[in-house]
Amino acid sequence: AYKILCDANTTAVFQLESRGMKELLKKLRPNTFEDIIAMLALYRPGPLESGMVDDFVNRKHGRAAVDYFHNDLESTLKSTYGVIVYQEQVMLISQIIGGYSLGGADLLRRAMGKKKPEEMAKHRELFE
Repeated sequence: AYKILCDANTTAVFQLESRGMKELLKKLRPNTFEDIIAMLALYRPGPLESGMVDDFVNRKHGRAAVDYFHNDLESTLKSTYGVIVYQEQVMLISQIIGGYSLGGADLLRRAMGKKKPEEMAKHRELFE
């Protein structure tokens, strides 16, 4: 099954049939279920434009160093090669590094999603 994906033989496969996704499949060469899940999560305008997708691919293939930012984050970021892909990772990181409660982590996640500067400033104070 992974060979079919790596060869981009995905015509008529939901979410995997676009030309861009086929190109990404060939670059990424997924060999784990986690790679496929992350690839689907990253195939969005923001991550594509920011270089996150290239970072993910390059780190997976050893062309770029994997950086977990802090030793305590390795278990949270290992499956995504140090790239923060999921909202759940943001919440875990805020709990580990910022000492947030689960509820507080969810408030941070919402503030980030809404991109409200005043809300983000409040959370920044908690980290300093």
